Amino acid sequence: MSETPRQKGRPKDPLKTQAILQAARKLFLEQGLEVTTAEIARVAGVAKATLYANFSDKEHLIEAVLRQESDLTISDHDFAQRHHLPLIEVLTAFGYRFVRFINQRELTGWDRLIASAAVRHPDLPGRFYAAGPGRAQQMLEAIIAEAIEAGTLRASDPQEAADELAGLWLGMTSLAIKLGARPPLSDDEIKQRVERALDVFLRAYSLA
Repeated sequence: MSETPRQKGRPKDPLKTQAILQAARKLFLEQGLEVTTAEIARVAGVAKATLYANFSDKEHLIEAVLRQESDLTISDHDFAQRHHLPLIEVLTAFGYRFVRFINQRELTGWDRLIASAAVRHPDLPGRFYAAGPGRAQQMLEAIIAEAIEAGTLRASDPQEAADELAGLWLGMTSLAIKLGARPPLSDDEIKQRVERALDVFLRAYSLA
């Protein structure tokens, strides 16, 4: 999977960076991680040198793609804004984006991709988790920990509380969707699921 990194050149162009990320995501899911950076650059419509000016090697490109996937759950900007909103609004917004993200049938492509690549690249599952689901989990834990510190939620282990909330949001339905046993949730179903789960969670943890 490794390819020789190149020297950085001109300043990064955000539009070209995004084109590279979109092309990489498409090709990784279609062809696997062994697709060449030359092919990614071709599909992105940029020179190979431009790709390496943005990403020092393919490993960094893969992690950037995974990080962008994680942003579909909660971006750094949204996370930074959490202090200005009531807890229920923060958790509701997080839940909507989290369940919508997991609800994607296309997400199963990442599962297959990581599983198949893990034989040759055993560190990849851990890196995938850290850049994607693990990052979202840490953010959810931080939100809950801050609410506990502020006296909004009762004292508890933030990690366990975050696990329980994520479980309420997803349940067995996410597995059924992943296996193709049922269609993805509709927007109304996602809304109902997120709000119902938060009601149960806050009944258990709220001090109000």
